[in-house]
Amino acid sequence: MSPDLPLRIAGEEVSTGDWIEVRSPWSAERIGRVAKAGPAEIETAIAAAAAGFEETRALPAHRRAEVLRKLRDRIEDRRAEFVETIIGEAGKPRRFAEAEVERGLTTVRLASEEATRFEGEVVPVDIEPRGEGAFCAVRRFPVGPITAITPFNFPLNLALHKVAPALAAGNPVILKPSPRTPITADLLARAVESSGWPKRAFSLVHADPDVARPL
Repeated sequence: MSPDLPLRIAGEEVSTGDWIEVRSPWSAERIGRVAKAGPAEIETAIAAAAAGFEETRALPAHRRAEVLRKLRDRIEDRRAEFVETIIGEAGKPRRFAEAEVERGLTTVRLASEEATRFEGEVVPVDIEPRGEGAFCAVRRFPVGPITAITPFNFPLNLALHKVAPALAAGNPVILKPSPRTPITADLLARAVESSGWPKRAFSLVHADPDVARPL
């Protein structure tokens, strides 16, 4: 059984005294429990993400790619733990859990490569005489904090489908996983935290839908 797991807000562990129990869909055995956020914790995560955007928007492409390469290494290092956690809380057969982790590693690898491949456009504007010798440049910028709300059926890979591209583009992330599979998300959050991503720019929260609405 997993220990009680706190929220992870901007690199800090936050306990609230309110809990979500996680049970095996096969046996109904309690696997663990995670802290449940209230309105104050949600607002703290949002404020941290907004502040963290000042850091992430300034990260050069090579740094973002490096973070994602480290994230892939962290997941690889704990591959067996991810597999067992997915089996336990999602009820997946082992071969499907192993395939999900493998696919998740691929997702992060692809994101690390894309972090250095963002392209813009150069558009000539000489359709009129006054535009001779001039051009317009189109450049892409990170949009800002995002919320990744993820389902239970692929608790690692579908989280990574949101988290990895967001990091590649320089966006802070607040991850809110399914209450049925939050322990996999906790493992992922710890991996992100140990990969060099700015602390304020990643949070993991568990909350009821009405409380999470501001996200």
